[in-house]
Amino acid sequence: MVNFSKILVPENSVTQHTAHTEISALLHSRFSEVIEEIGARFSLDRDQAVEAAYNKSRRAATEEINQIMRRLRECRSTEEVAAWLVDSTSSFCGCAALFEVTSNMLRGVRARGFAVTPEDLLKLDIPLASAPAFSHCIRERDTVVAIGAGSEISSEAFAALGHGPDERVYLYPVIIEEKTAAILYATAKGEPGRQFIDSAALELLSQAAAGAAQILSSTNASAPRTSGADLVKIEGIATPGIRPMRANTAILEKAREARARWQARAAVAGLQLKKKEAVEHGRQQRDIYSALRTEIDAARRAYAQDFLAVSPVIADYLHRELLKLAHDDASVLGPDYPGSLV
Repeated sequence: MVNFSKILVPENSVTQHTAHTEISALLHSRFSEVIEEIGARFSLDRDQAVEAAYNKSRRAATEEINQIMRRLRECRSTEEVAAWLVDSTSSFCGCAALFEVTSNMLRGVRARGFAVTPEDLLKLDIPLASAPAFSHCIRERDTVVAIGAGSEISSEAFAALGHGPDERVYLYPVIIEEKTAAILYATAKGEPGRQFIDSAALELLSQAAAGAAQILSSTNASAPRTSGADLVKIEGIATPGIRPMRANTAILEKAREARARWQARAAVAGLQLKKKEAVEHGRQQRDIYSALRTEIDAARRAYAQDFLAVSPVIADYLHRELLKLAHDDASVLGPDYPGSLV
């Protein structure tokens, strides 16, 4: 059984009020960004859809995200945040599971849609040495897409989760104070005949869960510790105590970085959808930049203005997405491509 450390905020206390207020502030700051991201996602298909259907889909998605975030606001412990995260994935992927990270092990926390029972999941211990896909996600602190074979996710996880060895799996890090504290594991395959995954939404949920867990640990950090050690436990992982003001700054920076990744992906996805012939021509001529100069320059200006101008520590995710468009061969972008913005 996983030794769950529940950071529980006492009822009717100043601490509970502080945690509730800070989580509300976090969600308020993120909600406008979530709405923009939803709009960007639906706008990729707008030219091919009826206007009324577009507006209906956007309103429905916006309201669903709003309801999900309201439920997060009521979480009072990191255990409740973990349950919220897994349960909230039901509209965005087929199956999901949450694993907590220790120094050299993964431990099952909660799952939805997989054949594994809650009891067996809690008994699941996975050596990181036998799970290269998980290890890569932990090390890079970024989304990883892998094949769900035992050689990638470990024989233990493969046997417990019961999906096919050729099925694609998605790993989303839950980052708390610069460390991967947990990993959200998702697959597209759900009910018979229904396969879907919304990677952008799952990234947003992981970010929101990390922010809420960090706030809960921050409000608890000033409470007396029986061990005397300056540590709090978050989903079974020991993490340095965090001051609330410092936590808020870190959370907002992570939220901005998540939005930067999404904007970069949306921009390049738009090129693939709306300028498909130009993309293919650019690849063939090994000069994508010349074929899409106007669109790429506009995307670079927007990215620089929206993110690099306000946070110099954010990476150039747009450049990374353009490299993927060029099949990870920088020379295919062309001799005139200006290169990374940072």
